[in-house]
Amino acid sequence: MKSCREKYMTGLMIICLFLILSISGCWGKREVEDLAPLMGIGFDLGEKPGTYLITQQYAKTKKGGNSGAETEERTLGAEASSVREAFDIVSKAAYRTPFMGSLKVIVIGEDVAKAGGFNNMLDFAQRFAEFRRSMYLVIARGKAEDVLNLKLRSEQLPALYIRSIIEGGNELSAFPMVRLGHYLTVLGTESTAPILPVVEAVKDGEGIHYKAEKSDEAGEIRIEGAGVLNGDQLVDFLNDEETKGYMWLEDDVSNRLINTVDLKESNVKFSGQVLKSSTRYKVKTDGENFGLNYQVRTSIAIDEVLGLDRQLSGTDWIELVKEAEGSFAKVIQQECESAIKKQRELGFDFLGVGRHIEQRNPRYWKNLKERWKQEVSDFPVSFDIKVTVHNTGMSSSSATNSGGEGQD
Repeated sequence: MKSCREKYMTGLMIICLFLILSISGCWGKREVEDLAPLMGIGFDLGEKPGTYLITQQYAKTKKGGNSGAETEERTLGAEASSVREAFDIVSKAAYRTPFMGSLKVIVIGEDVAKAGGFNNMLDFAQRFAEFRRSMYLVIARGKAEDVLNLKLRSEQLPALYIRSIIEGGNELSAFPMVRLGHYLTVLGTESTAPILPVVEAVKDGEGIHYKAEKSDEAGEIRIEGAGVLNGDQLVDFLNDEETKGYMWLEDDVSNRLINTVDLKESNVKFSGQVLKSSTRYKVKTDGENFGLNYQVRTSIAIDEVLGLDRQLSGTDWIELVKEAEGSFAKVIQQECESAIKKQRELGFDFLGVGRHIEQRNPRYWKNLKERWKQEVSDFPVSFDIKVTVHNTGMSSSSATNSGGEGQD
């Protein structure tokens, strides 16, 4: 006759066996080799009213590649009234089952951005389970289709190349990095206008020189400037200086190249690299009027001194470093002022001034928010910019000094 312990163990084993059999396995799994990873998607206006040209860029393993990381593109487009419909059309011609979870970049064509209403296209991107809100959003100068179909000299997929530029943007801090989740969050605010970086195809001689494979054909991509939106409609583009000003005021500068070449006040020019930077905001009042004060604190290393043709004493060099700090501060202020000027012209708060007022003085914002759209163009803004040079390089003399430091 079995003991109570044996009966207990037998019953426990039966229960465990039942639980194991009831656990669902990978019955619905899909092998990686059978999937086509989606890397980028572009939106342009279709030829028929109410339709969009939706370009989808997939990656496939490169034949003869040494590893699975080597890929080549397969870009397909379809004109449809919805993203879901476009995917269904392309799926019928795709060589493998499309996989949406790998999407890196959404490129919004200039015509779609100006027409507005592209949030309807983004609804599928945030609602479909395979998509992630971490994908990047950019506006294309021209057509998104042309950008994604560009044959780059690096032979990389344009979608992955754009992603690489964006994620390397911390080294430049010259344009915003906008993910889908962040864009949707800004849309939910009443005061702040969304802003997206701008991508464009670049031909030889258009700001950069390279040996093009074919004449008058773009072979490179760059991100420069940004687009200001009213909801999901493009209002205007920011140039490079205005975008850099936005980055300072948004406290989004981490490692930035900066120079004073365009300043006319000094014969000696400086080039440097931002080591660290922080921007704080303070709502000031004189009892009747309110204003927002930006406090920018930046540490810079000097990389180049241009126009210095003599050797300096220790005291002279200290004075020159102070001059450099003042020159860098002027450049930063010019960039910030250009961004503020653009905001006043447009009348849309892409700098988030209203958001800062709400955070610093909620009581004042409560009375202001109802008329903020009328006040944004005239709201007083001031700057308090301080630059500290923490590294002046390996020499305190000119490159043409006749003797002493720097000589063998």
